[in-house]
Amino acid sequence: MNIQGLMQQAQKMQKRMAALEAEFKNETFNTEAGGGAVKVTMTGDMKITNIEFSKDLLSDDPEMLTDLFIAAVNQSIETVRKEKENRLSKLVGNKINGFPGLF
Repeated sequence: MNIQGLMQQAQKMQKRMAALEAEFKNETFNTEAGGGAVKVTMTGDMKITNIEFSKDLLSDDPEMLTDLFIAAVNQSIETVRKEKENRLSKLVGNKINGFPGLF
């Protein structure tokens, strides 16, 4: 393949990745911690749009609330990161093997 062909292929890939990124921003991901005591909704661009706490948790231990809140947010971030990496790897196939965490 010549240089021009490689450049065209790279441009196509860049457009597909930009489209995937735009699509991903509009998706929401739901995670929970503490057996559902804390629920977090996060967008694909990692913006929290909703947090729910169980009534029992609100009336009990504030330290537990803090710990579960942190766990739920971190789980949301990890869920979004893994899904994004999964979709990007499907998009580009084995062209980026050997570069884990690139995206």
